[in-house]
Amino acid sequence: MIYLKTLFSKINTIFLLCLLFLASFSQIVAQDARALVSIAPYLEIVEKLAGKEIQVEIILPQGADAHNYDPTPKQIQRYAESQVWFMLGECFEKRMQTALQSQNPNLVVCDLRTDIPLIKEEHPQHIGGYDPHIWMSPKLMILQAKTIAKILEQVFPTTEMKEKIQNNLAELIDELEALDNEIQQQFATLHKTHSELIVLVAHPSYSYFCKEYGITQLSIEQEGKDPSAKELTHLLQEAKKLQIKTIFIQGPYPHKGAQLIAKEIGAKLVTLNPNSAHYFQMMRQIAKEFAEAMQ
Repeated sequence: MIYLKTLFSKINTIFLLCLLFLASFSQIVAQDARALVSIAPYLEIVEKLAGKEIQVEIILPQGADAHNYDPTPKQIQRYAESQVWFMLGECFEKRMQTALQSQNPNLVVCDLRTDIPLIKEEHPQHIGGYDPHIWMSPKLMILQAKTIAKILEQVFPTTEMKEKIQNNLAELIDELEALDNEIQQQFATLHKTHSELIVLVAHPSYSYFCKEYGITQLSIEQEGKDPSAKELTHLLQEAKKLQIKTIFIQGPYPHKGAQLIAKEIGAKLVTLNPNSAHYFQMMRQIAKEFAEAMQ
């Protein structure tokens, strides 16, 4: 009897030690598991998939221009401590990839453009010559979410993480499908009453959004610069003809051309942020502002 009590006591002790070890191991994993996203809109997406176990960090600071951003050596060193990086073809990424992989050859780099129907740029400014704003379509984001989930499972291959990621993916897909249906309905009524839906923007960030919802995007910026005098004259004529009342601007891009056109045609300037870290809120705000501008 005493022997059995001693045995059960030892078993309980071992069991408790195992629980303590697993708890401490989980904390270590949570502290060391890191993922990088190039831009802010992917923060919420990756966090929803990974949960609290993985720290997610954004490379491009809010307000910075992706065309000329250059992180410091100290930032590069910190980023190189991550296990995985989700990139999408922004201008700064090519330089960064060489620097990061030289410090961390085991860094897994996932290009989210894989299997995405990309829009070719008329005047290439980004890696590969394709428009990188692929987060601007909820349907395309579903495809990307599946890719992100698959890579996270490969990088953090525990049974517990896999189950959690798969459950989170199912919930995220439901959210994205609901968002897409909501936006489709917003523009469905406008399509019935308008022969064409057009938005005038300072920077062409909305190609995938507009393609998804049957909208034509007119951009004031040409080849990454303010329009020439000839281009500005043509835009003014088009804006007057189309009776444009709203021009959409965003930081950190120059607004000189937008301000000139707005003044000339009496349009208002509305600031949008298609690089927000709050993806669902951002997409609803863009849809709302576009729909109101077309009414």
